[in-house]
Amino acid sequence: MTRDTAKSLLDLTVVTLAVTAAYIVRFERIPDGELGVQMLVLTLALPLARLLAGRVSGTHRSSWRLFGLSEALVLARAVAVVSGLLLLSRGLMPALVPSVHPIPFGVIALEGCLSLVGLLGLRVGTRMLDEHRARRAVPMSRIGGPRRALLVGAGRAGRMAVRELRARPDAGFSPVGFLDDDPARVGQIIEGVPVLGTTEDAARIALETSAEMLVLTIPSATHAQTRAVVERCRPSELPIQTVPGLYELLGGKVGITTIRPLKIEDLLGREVVAFDETAVTRVRRAFAGRRVLVTGAGGSIGSELCRQIAELDPELLILVDNHETHLFDIEQALIGQLGERLIPCLVDVQQATDVAMVFAEHRPQLVFHAAAYKHVPMMQLHPTKAVSNNVRGTRLVAEAARRFGTERFVLVSTDKAVNPTSVMGATKRAAEMQVLSMEGPTRFSAVRFGNVLGSAGSVLHTFARQIEAGGPVTLTHPEITRFFMTIPEAVRLVLQASAVGEGGELFVLDMGEPVRIVELARQMIRLAGFDSDEIPIEVVGLRPGEKLHEELLGPGEDARPSPVPSVWVSPSAPPPVDDLQEWLARLEEAADAHDADGVLQCLAEGTGFPAPLPRDCTDPGGRIDGADALTSSRSAATP
Repeated sequence: MTRDTAKSLLDLTVVTLAVTAAYIVRFERIPDGELGVQMLVLTLALPLARLLAGRVSGTHRSSWRLFGLSEALVLARAVAVVSGLLLLSRGLMPALVPSVHPIPFGVIALEGCLSLVGLLGLRVGTRMLDEHRARRAVPMSRIGGPRRALLVGAGRAGRMAVRELRARPDAGFSPVGFLDDDPARVGQIIEGVPVLGTTEDAARIALETSAEMLVLTIPSATHAQTRAVVERCRPSELPIQTVPGLYELLGGKVGITTIRPLKIEDLLGREVVAFDETAVTRVRRAFAGRRVLVTGAGGSIGSELCRQIAELDPELLILVDNHETHLFDIEQALIGQLGERLIPCLVDVQQATDVAMVFAEHRPQLVFHAAAYKHVPMMQLHPTKAVSNNVRGTRLVAEAARRFGTERFVLVSTDKAVNPTSVMGATKRAAEMQVLSMEGPTRFSAVRFGNVLGSAGSVLHTFARQIEAGGPVTLTHPEITRFFMTIPEAVRLVLQASAVGEGGELFVLDMGEPVRIVELARQMIRLAGFDSDEIPIEVVGLRPGEKLHEELLGPGEDARPSPVPSVWVSPSAPPPVDDLQEWLARLEEAADAHDADGVLQCLAEGTGFPAPLPRDCTDPGGRIDGADALTSSRSAATP
């Protein structure tokens, strides 16, 4: 017997007993004669009618193990509909069939109430029994005992969290109370858990309840709201964890009880843009059934591009990267989703033949060029390598795209390309000018944005390592600022921009307000459970090529709104050289010759990069390859 059949038989039994009990209670005996026949007919027909109503309303699809208020309301409506039809038949029966005794009103009312109570009891009892079995099935010695947790946020997510925790006692923590900043909720009992006070009372309530942790159950909270809540809860000195954010939950890969430590990404960055159905449909149409190639597919931005593109049902997703391990990692992450539609290619974008072979074999229709050297201090040491990868690599991929009929080519750029003061920024500016000057049937565009939270080798990782080591946290300047955005949000906007690009556009992502890096360091120290006395912050001075403040637009660039919210479009500033292609050729020639001085002078000529005097960093060939060396500031974090 299937589970569905067993549940249906139990429902039929409950309604049959409810009909019989209604007649016995109404007449204080088992009816006979005409009423006895009527009871027999209803005993046979009414259970089937209620079963049919349940099928129509969908109650048969709900899980009894997770039965809750919303399912109870659906069940009550189904019961009420059948009882309403019985009342209607009672009113019409004297006119239609005068010889038949109408169903007594008391029987209809009693049967409806008894059926509802019985059907609800079956489901609630099953859930309670399942939770009891689950608790007994997880020995406390194995899980070390649940941690006592205060839940912050008594809204819908908080209610769901409590319900799920009862069904999953192995989650590792037990709610002892809610904190909520709505005074009307204080004193209420929600899913059996009391609302003990507001976040201002966190320290007092933590002591009274012996709480061991705080869990934020507000997935829809903005970064600003989360920061405010965390600040109010700081006096409690409890570790803070959180349920996944709204977009993580909508992705379907995590649940409301997937508790994780609060991260700096939850506190910083621009607020997530909600796209309407038109924008979502536009992107899906742009990628569904298309062949898409991503260079730098194993990197922070490239791998997220691949993950989000995989959700859009491409015909092929071609992963290009020269780092074997990173390429393997992203392939393994997506192989189960795409299968044979996923093509990993271990290719260096600096190798013209290899790049051309990939394009010739797979003929990508959409190309995202994210492969680049990005670390400012390292590229200061190796300017010829920066040109070879960031300039030549971009040219080779763009030329292959044009040659093999790619429809759209998108360069992933950086705010460091604006008024560049570093080799890395200057090479990315050269790549922008190169791509935006290209003509042909391929539509070329570039997307420029600032720092992304959590990228490999970022300031977050540096600070985290320094905090773990006990400090100090090194900062290059007390007033230094950077723009920040989460990687998924940046990639969503890049995909949206690519879907509306007509060619020749420079798209600029709205990064929100710049963040003071010293405040970022303080937040990370507090999140780790320390204060500034325990983990000091040390200022070591700006490093070669490093800016105090980044910019998103340069001279001659005038941003205007695009069809995509939070994305601006600007004409790229004209190159400062008369013959762009001749200048780019000279730049590559200097890199090929390992002529660091020549590279620096050429970058200065074409991008306005202030070429510094060379120092004593040399490449294996003996030529100077790096105008600046990292000295005492080598350990400082570069945002």
